[in-house]
This record gives sequence, structure tokens and C-alpha cells, in this order.
Amino acid sequence: MKSRAAWLGAGVAALMAGTTACQDGDRSRQEKVENTPEQQVAQAQAQSEKAFDDARDAQKEASSQQREAARAQEDVQRKQQDLQEAQARAQKEAQEAQTSQQQAQARTQQAQSVAQQAQTSALEGQRLAQQNFATQQKQASNESAAANQRIAQQNTQQPQAANAATQQAAIARNSQAAPTAQGSQATQEQQIAGEVLSASAQEVLLSQRGEPRLRLKVGPSTQVRVDGRAASAADIQEGAQIRASYRTDESSGEPQALRIDATSRAQPAAPAPVESGESSPGVPR
Repeated sequence: MKSRAAWLGAGVAALMAGTTACQDGDRSRQEKVENTPEQQVAQAQAQSEKAFDDARDAQKEASSQQREAARAQEDVQRKQQDLQEAQARAQKEAQEAQTSQQQAQARTQQAQSVAQQAQTSALEGQRLAQQNFATQQKQASNESAAANQRIAQQNTQQPQAANAATQQAAIARNSQAAPTAQGSQATQEQQIAGEVLSASAQEVLLSQRGEPRLRLKVGPSTQVRVDGRAASAADIQEGAQIRASYRTDESSGEPQALRIDATSRAQPAAPAPVESGESSPGVPR
């Protein structure tokens, strides 16, 4: 493009120079009739120098125009480059803005998720705390009720335990006193009469004058009669009057019942007197 502009400028200058030369040639031909040869040579030389000067001026003008065209082309290229750089910067800024917006949205979503999780955890902690509190209250209530029940049972069982301990101590004293009083008659048959404190299929507990006296063991060979009828020791009612014969077992030292005759409360029977040659356990003859 630069070369074309240069050649175009040079052509215009040459055309103008040729036109001028033609005009000068016409004038010179007209003057040839009047001028001498020396004058004609001088005129031709002047015209030639002028033509060269005009050509140089035209070349300078063309070069100047070429430089201006080059500068304009450079300006266009520079502006195009600036435009490309501005477009690149704008695209980069747009991408950065889009990335920042996406990151901001991601952080917002993450913050919302964290807040939701924290709220869920707080609600769950509150629910667990309420549940634990209710459980602890229930346990405390149950423990308090159980403690009150144990205290009530202890208050109820303490007199019973004291009575049972008193009965056991009296029976033990009577059981220990019987072999001592009988001496060599420990294995002989003995008799006793009293009131029934308790009775079961395995034993009968007797008392005399309201004090525990003797615990008779009942075995398969023990003969039991209640109101004159054959029965079992479990049929004897509490408070019934009985007359029993027993023998002290040499191995265990416990009195084993041989015969038991019981009379219910509806038919009280007077205590039978101790037969001659026999004694009640713990009572010396």
C-alpha cells in the first residue's frame, strides 16, 4: 500500500512535469525563431534543471505523503492493537467478574448450609437435652419411689425381723435346753403341748404362754390328726392347740415329730398334763 501511494505520487509529479515541459517546448519553438543557438542551449539547460527540480519536489512530496501514510497506518495498527488489548482486558474482567460472582454464590450457599446445619444441631441438642432432662426426672422419680418403698418395707420388716429373731433365739434356747435337761434320755420319745404359731408340710412351730417354744420337724413317718381326722401338717391352722410326741435326732439335734394331735380354735382343748417320767423341753422335772 505504501509503494502504491509512492508510485502514484511520483506519476502525478511526472505528468505535471511533462505538461510543463510541453508548454515550455512550445514556447521554446516559438522563441527559436527569435533566439540564437546559445540562447536556446541556455534555455534548454534551464528548463532541464527546472524539470529536475520539479521532479525532486514531487519526489519529496511523494515521500512526505508516504511517511504520512505510514504514520497513519501505524496509528491504525496501534489503535487496532489498543482495541484488541481493550477487548482482551474487558473479556478478562468479565471472566473475573463472573468467577467472583460464582464464588460469592458458592460462599453464600455454603454459609446458608452451615447456618442450616448449626440450626439443626441446635434443635437436636435442645431435643436431646429435653429428653435427657425428662429421663433424669423420671429416673429420679422412680428412685425416690423405690427409696420410699424400701423405707416402707424396712419399717414393715423391722418388727417382723425382730419377732422372728426373738422366736429363733427362744427356739434355739429351748432346743439347747432340751438335751441338757434330758441328758441320757435325748433319744427317747417326749411329749409337748402348746399353741401353733405357724405350720407347714415340713415343720410346726409351737409356743407356750405366747413365747416360741419348739420347732418340730415333720417327716413322712409323722402321724398327723386334726380334730380326730387324719391330715397333714399343712392343714393345721395358726392358733390351734396341739399335743405332740417327738424324738431328738442324734445327728442333727433337731426334734423330729412322731405324732401330732391338733384341735382347731373352734374346739379348744385343754393342754394335756405332762405324763409321769416325761418333761417339756427346757422345763426341769
